[in-house]
Amino acid sequence: MQAFLLYVSLHFFSLFLFFVAFVLALWLIFVHHKSHWLIYALIIWFPLEVTILKWLPIDYYPIGKYFPEILMYSALAFSWWGYIKSKGRLLPKLPVNRWLAFFLLVAFISLCLNWYSPVVWFLGVRQTLRFVVVFFIILFEEYPAEILKRFLLLGAGMIGLEALLGLVQYLMHGALDQYLFFPDTVSFGSVQLQGITEFWAPGQRVFATLGRYDRLGSLLAVGLVLAFPWLYHIKDEFHKMWAWLAFGIGLLALVLTYSRASWLACLVGIVVVGFFVLKDTRVLEVAAIGSGLAILYILFVIVFQHYGGGAFDKPSETLTQRAVEAVSWYSWQSDYEGYGRFFFWVNTPLVVVRSAPLFGVGPGNYGGGVAAALLNTKVYDILHLPFGIQNTYGQIDSNWLSLWGETGTLGLVAWIFLLVELIVSSRLVAARSKNITERTVAEGMAGGVASIMILALFGPYFEFRTLMVYFWLAAGIMMHYYREHEHTGNFLKK
Repeated sequence: MQAFLLYVSLHFFSLFLFFVAFVLALWLIFVHHKSHWLIYALIIWFPLEVTILKWLPIDYYPIGKYFPEILMYSALAFSWWGYIKSKGRLLPKLPVNRWLAFFLLVAFISLCLNWYSPVVWFLGVRQTLRFVVVFFIILFEEYPAEILKRFLLLGAGMIGLEALLGLVQYLMHGALDQYLFFPDTVSFGSVQLQGITEFWAPGQRVFATLGRYDRLGSLLAVGLVLAFPWLYHIKDEFHKMWAWLAFGIGLLALVLTYSRASWLACLVGIVVVGFFVLKDTRVLEVAAIGSGLAILYILFVIVFQHYGGGAFDKPSETLTQRAVEAVSWYSWQSDYEGYGRFFFWVNTPLVVVRSAPLFGVGPGNYGGGVAAALLNTKVYDILHLPFGIQNTYGQIDSNWLSLWGETGTLGLVAWIFLLVELIVSSRLVAARSKNITERTVAEGMAGGVASIMILALFGPYFEFRTLMVYFWLAAGIMMHYYREHEHTGNFLKK
């Protein structure tokens, strides 16, 4: 609190100007019924956020970083109030509601059982749910189809720009990195707001304006999965050629991120869309043949070049080395002994979940970005565990395990079923809708959810700002289509 008051006193005039801008923005958006302008701004802002903040004076970093979020939460409040007045009910009927409510109930019970700072608890819950706000704004506002299409086109355009910039970054051999990367740790009292280490060689892993290679990789992976069904539905040969070219550029940029979790997530998402949703057996055949050849190649390198035993993460790697490292016993062993991801894959269920199996140790206390930012070592100390990755970073490189540790088995089950409900809803829209845009978005969303679930095994991807804004935007649009079909009575009986 003292740090907050000191910050306000030192930057009162700047905060006042931001407050005036905040009020004017809300006035323009809601008095003139232009709330979709906010969504346009969020779609553009978040991919560029890291690079913009790099050039913002460091004293104004907290304002620049959290002003869009505050505006977003305020927009939710206005939209929600408008929905309640017009519809006469608290929420639209959605299949995800019960699981979201159950997740919040479990989180609250965890707070009561562990009885710790409500501020830490609130921040922990917010860290997972903050961008679900976009999902509900889409549903409360009930935008017309044309505006929803613009959201999709603008999002696709921003992802395409990031892919192109990634290719340029690679071709310039790291010359752009110094203008795009933001390494500084920004402290606000005892809170660390930013801290990224470029542990890879300059030019080795592309990240465009997103600050880290895995942020770009995950955004490209989910974006490519969402776009994949369009390759089936575009009939004009000229447009299809350009669609395949854009898809190929995205795939190439994805490979150059060197993000293995993103590679896997993209593969799984495309298989889900192509084989399980569109029933195209060719997708499964190509994926199986490609995976088989990749495995044989890795085995060849390990056996005949005697490389596998010495493979470990280092600043400069070839694609082959990066792939072999994933299956290297030496890499696994050094990762475990150095308190890496494998250590917490083993010890989260054995130690953390075992200590609080049903309701967890409490949101904000273990494994995620809040524990890291607040330097909250309490649970780690009690359970005699290192403070996250390398006993330094606080987070444990797996959102599923951090959720399991913080909210227990019940919270984990609630979040899994919430995402499964999105897949089921997507399948229903894809199966019943006659509109090509609705059907294609729903088909892609089924694979996009699968991709997000895979990504969360390997890092704090549920907390990635740009990725989750885009994910929940797509989920909100898909659920809007779901609601439209509910009102027609052709399916979705409640």
